[in-house]
Amino acid sequence: MVRDLIGTVNITTPEQTIQEVQGETAHLPCVFTFISEDQGPLDIEWLRLSGPNNEAMDRVVILYSADKIHDGVHPDLKGRVYFTSNDVGSGDASINITNVQLSDAGAYQCKVKNYPGIVYRNLQLAVTDLIGSVSITTPEQTIQEARGETVHLPCVFTLSPEDHGPLFIDWVQLTGPQDEVVNRMFIVYLADKIYNNFYEDMKSRVQFTSTDIRSGDASINITNVQLSDAGTYQCGVSHAFGTAKRTIQLMVVG
Repeated sequence: MVRDLIGTVNITTPEQTIQEVQGETAHLPCVFTFISEDQGPLDIEWLRLSGPNNEAMDRVVILYSADKIHDGVHPDLKGRVYFTSNDVGSGDASINITNVQLSDAGAYQCKVKNYPGIVYRNLQLAVTDLIGSVSITTPEQTIQEARGETVHLPCVFTLSPEDHGPLFIDWVQLTGPQDEVVNRMFIVYLADKIYNNFYEDMKSRVQFTSTDIRSGDASINITNVQLSDAGTYQCGVSHAFGTAKRTIQLMVVG
């Protein structure tokens, strides 16, 4: 595990493995918070790592420095990598890699530098060309709920009977004209653990409804739903041999 060096900034995203199908868009999360009011210049680097223990920098993927983004630093990723947030300095340094290829698989590192603080987080990207051993049976739909109530977003899935491998589930909120951009990830199930404290406005309000997620129910509840929660949500279920996604429209009235 790569540990933070100095405590003026903290990355809240856990180390994890992201699985995506070849040709799709891979989302690599990196959410950070400032823990000191005395904030210096902010620099963010995404690196591709190599070596037996991921100890060597293979290449720079994308940079944010002096309020400018540099995303053409590596020919293989030129035009395919971008920050998902329009305001990287607000605490979301997550990136998307479009048309992800088998050659993109490997270890990536998000490095956030806020002088004198430097923090790192490593992510593994796994890319497969296999689809079909996992499926989501919940149809795409629009859910309407009144402000202040608890809204239920369903996501029921099935796995192949022989699959007993690691399971990764994430719920993300989408944005963009075609809902093609991941706005933020707000709850994750990984290695039998749940992570749901990525954003203050969702903290303690979102939870999986099932106590046995592996049984096939990745549905969630959002309590005290607000008008600002309205939008497009996506449930993603991935494991070593496949991935499936389903979008849900949430309308909040009142």
